[in-house]
Amino acid sequence: MTPLPRDSRAGTGTWRPGLALVFLAALPGAVPAFSAPAAARSPAPDREAWRKVEAGSVTVVGTASDARLVETAVTLRALVALMPGLVPGAFGASPTLVAAVVHDEAHLARAGFPPPGPAGDRIVVAATSDEEARAVLLRDAATALARRSKASRAPWLVAGLGEYLSTFSATEARATLGRLVPQHVALLRAAGLPAGRPGLFSAVAIDGAGPTPALLRAQAWAVVHVLLQGTPEGEEELGLFARLVSEGRESASAFRDAFGESERTLYERARRHVVDSRPLARVVDVPAAALPVGRLLPLTRTGAAGVLGGVAKGRRMPETEAGTAPPALGRVAPSAPLVSSTLPGATLGIRADVPAEVDLVNRLIDAGREEEALTRLEALHASLGYDPEMQNALGWDVGELRRLVTHNRLVRRFNAAVGLLNAGQGDAAVGVFREVAARTEDPSLAARARAHVAEIEAGGGRKRRY
Repeated sequence: MTPLPRDSRAGTGTWRPGLALVFLAALPGAVPAFSAPAAARSPAPDREAWRKVEAGSVTVVGTASDARLVETAVTLRALVALMPGLVPGAFGASPTLVAAVVHDEAHLARAGFPPPGPAGDRIVVAATSDEEARAVLLRDAATALARRSKASRAPWLVAGLGEYLSTFSATEARATLGRLVPQHVALLRAAGLPAGRPGLFSAVAIDGAGPTPALLRAQAWAVVHVLLQGTPEGEEELGLFARLVSEGRESASAFRDAFGESERTLYERARRHVVDSRPLARVVDVPAAALPVGRLLPLTRTGAAGVLGGVAKGRRMPETEAGTAPPALGRVAPSAPLVSSTLPGATLGIRADVPAEVDLVNRLIDAGREEEALTRLEALHASLGYDPEMQNALGWDVGELRRLVTHNRLVRRFNAAVGLLNAGQGDAAVGVFREVAARTEDPSLAARARAHVAEIEAGGGRKRRY
């Protein structure tokens, strides 16, 4: 196994205090304390300004500060680059990793998170921008990657790696691993040593809330920590265990062959390592081959939903309650316009304020004016010829908003067909239902339309109430 690169000033493996004591500094984008007059002012409106930044297979989207989004991209880029060498065989092939970081949890719901159904060849994680949620984001990403490997048949290994990497941090060149987790240390100190064989190594699952899963996660963290930072050749032993489990070896047999000690002995040593010895963190170099972090680019909410695999707010559902009149097919304008009739800069040759325009598009969608939002976004997209990268980025948003508009048009067509059916015009309704079933990308809408076609054909087009 090729060991992780270590800091050149750390000698041959002993981590110096000056390098290991690394703490999370306040981000440049952190909100400063307000004076009393400032705190009394009305809060600024929530613009829900979505942005995206990419770094190789990592994509970060969100509404958090620019500093937080970039820091998350830098950290996840380093995490993905370092994990294959951390414990060879413990992590599966690295897919696209998508992380959403928002300053308000409601933004995730509006962007359709969590996504409906499996994410396919992507891993999608999300969190708010506070420090506690940052650890959850890292844990979720590491655990999801570990579960893609056959070594995931050892739940303690997956949980321990997730907890170990929950304190991971990185700059462009350096990464810090293995900070102590105070709550885990406190749990282990209070629980003492278990009687007999530690249940950690036979646990089928270590997920969920409650004191027992929390203690098991703390124990798994301690075992992984002592192997990676407190055991000569511990990385190789852990890698051998992962390989044996991946090959189908029973966990207890793989444990004996890999570590050369009993489960209880290893756990006792792990507990002493984190509770009594209080080990320092380790600093390593980020591989030079890791792709750089790109520019921050604006997204509409529909574009963010597309990246996350969700369904943005503004997606309509059929109205099929009995006696409900179908909505008019034309757009109903709100009582007060949100924006002027022309895109700033589109006709005057002036560069548009892209974030402001994207915010207006989101507000138009909120007001039920998604077709007007699409027209405005298409004009903005066309005006960005001076910035091809941003124009390409917004091309995704245009495509997602077109899908939203198409879906909502088909929902209106579906509702109109229900109105025809309620009026006894089954022959006219059946053609509309067939059109909806053929054109929609929504499986549930297609199924409902086909069901109506079957019922109409079976009933001879008689009048029905829905």
